[in-house]
Amino acid sequence: MALACATASGQEQAGTGAASPPAVERADPCRGEQRAGGASIDRLREGVFQGVCSTSRWFDGLFGDAREQAEVYDETYGRVGVGLSWNPVDELQLDGHFRANLHLPAFGDRVNAVVGRETEETFVNDNFDDVGFLAGSFSDDQDAEWYAGLNYNAVEGTNSRFDIGAGVQLKSPINPYVKARYRYYLYLGAGVLVTPRATAFWENEDGFGLTLAADTDWSVDERALLRWANTLTRSETTEGVRWKSRLAWYQGLSVQSAIRYEATVRGETDGIQPDLRELKVTYRRAVGREWFFIEASGGVFWADDEDPDKRCDGCGMAGIGVELMFGERYDRSWQEAPGADSNRRGGG
Repeated sequence: MALACATASGQEQAGTGAASPPAVERADPCRGEQRAGGASIDRLREGVFQGVCSTSRWFDGLFGDAREQAEVYDETYGRVGVGLSWNPVDELQLDGHFRANLHLPAFGDRVNAVVGRETEETFVNDNFDDVGFLAGSFSDDQDAEWYAGLNYNAVEGTNSRFDIGAGVQLKSPINPYVKARYRYYLYLGAGVLVTPRATAFWENEDGFGLTLAADTDWSVDERALLRWANTLTRSETTEGVRWKSRLAWYQGLSVQSAIRYEATVRGETDGIQPDLRELKVTYRRAVGREWFFIEASGGVFWADDEDPDKRCDGCGMAGIGVELMFGERYDRSWQEAPGADSNRRGGG
């Protein structure tokens, strides 16, 4: 149930003199349509997209004339969100996440740049299940950091994909990383998709590691999805094998809103077994625009740790956050979503 709205592209015109040949009009995909009297939220989204897209064009322009390939820049897309969360261990916390995929046509269709503010577990180790983007859970116990890197889609088959990436954690001194990931898409019929993946990584501070994971999605009907995600991570900094299992039920309430119920358990084989159990409910709704969301969540967790200050037995947690999606990819997803036309007319 992807929700987004269309971003129109403007045109950049060059003037002509009497003795000069007429200039060729070229579309500038990084300039959104100037809406007379547009709302602040529209200007905010356009500004985020233009900043990311222009960075992509500038970088790509070092290696070729990006304007000659303007139509492919609609593949620049991303999301930005900020969340406020509370639990008895971490108390009140404000955190923001950001991720942008920048298309680089001068490098070919297989290369893209990625810039984001996420946890190392997500950005480098690939130890995540994509249940939620916003912060607001006790299980998100790593601080988000800024990263930048390049990804190369080396092999893409009908049911598989292999890509490699390299980049840096943007801090002083910079912390480089490299990783390689293989994914396979296994369709079992009856609305069931299994996606196993393996990710080998190296990060300067934490050393070598390997993540094995499998996500199972069961599309019960058009408005219900069950996802079971499992990950195993072994690195030079883990105590044995770090494991996590999360079961989530998505229930669509309308084309604008949905609710997610999830249960998580995790631990380390040579450490505490398990060190976290968590039950959580999240409500998510598009507000004002199809690409602007508000989330509210609440739950209970049981945490064990060698540090007594980080232990908790049946403790509550709550969070609220907002998220903005930008780019043509989300726009197309929204246009193709069931009920999108009726929602534009006020339905949903």
